[in-house]
Amino acid sequence: MALAACGERQDARSSQVAAQVGAGEVSIHQVNLVLQRQADLRPEQVEAASRTALERLIQMELAVQKANDAKIDRDPQVVQAVDFARREVLARAYIDRLADAAAKPTPQEIDRFYDERPALFKTRRIYSVQDIGIAAPGDALEAVRARLVAARTTPALLAELANAGLPYTLTSATRPAEDWPLPLLDKLAGMKEGQVEFLAQPQGLRMLVLTAASPAPRSLEEARASIEQFLVNERKQQKVDTELKALRSTAEVKYLGKFAQAAPAGEEPAVAPPAAAASASAQAAARAALDAEARSKGIQGLR
Repeated sequence: MALAACGERQDARSSQVAAQVGAGEVSIHQVNLVLQRQADLRPEQVEAASRTALERLIQMELAVQKANDAKIDRDPQVVQAVDFARREVLARAYIDRLADAAAKPTPQEIDRFYDERPALFKTRRIYSVQDIGIAAPGDALEAVRARLVAARTTPALLAELANAGLPYTLTSATRPAEDWPLPLLDKLAGMKEGQVEFLAQPQGLRMLVLTAASPAPRSLEEARASIEQFLVNERKQQKVDTELKALRSTAEVKYLGKFAQAAPAGEEPAVAPPAAAASASAQAAARAALDAEARSKGIQGLR
């Protein structure tokens, strides 16, 4: 009986080993951990990815064995790096647990998100735009502004700029609604083909000529799964931000040495205003809806 039990334990252990590497080994769990970090992996890619991951882990194991033989693990810099990595893993695990506690959006919330952003969904269009940028002082622009406003076409605009001796750049782009910054999308959504929009810039002027706008609506059902995933991700981020802010507000933190000096004005980390964050969020959800349709993926990162 004892020999049988010992054999069973050995078989169970062997089933968890992917490769024996000298005196060490690479486990199935290690391979799976590498695969888990490849979020976009498709089912048909798993087998090849598993073998690639295993080969990488074998190389890592060989290097680790040599490092241990050379007692590199005792090097002060290595000890410090290992400790830092451990702390990062622990902090990430804590943050992940916070995020997992975020509530999922209700169907009504998904519907409302869709309805409140028609330019990204119901009335979504693909916009072709000619973008004319002018770098010039304000007085030079004022002298020609009336003639620019009267111009109706790109050639006419460029002719006025040439006559005024103002340098400019001209670019053309065709993009769906979700690929335009929301402030521009708000303007494009209200424009008709051939219309020109003037945008003041810190160092000049920007003119957008809408040359074409093709309807490309997305239904609620097409977008639902991606909107839901985006809202989940957004809530996770909000929960993490709230909890970490609360931790910081109650912790006793004392800066020492050169860090004890107050940070110069203007060096605080920039925080996006709520309106800007909401705008970016809306576009990310729309982009994700298209991505889900095209590649069966979830929400993409904010752009």
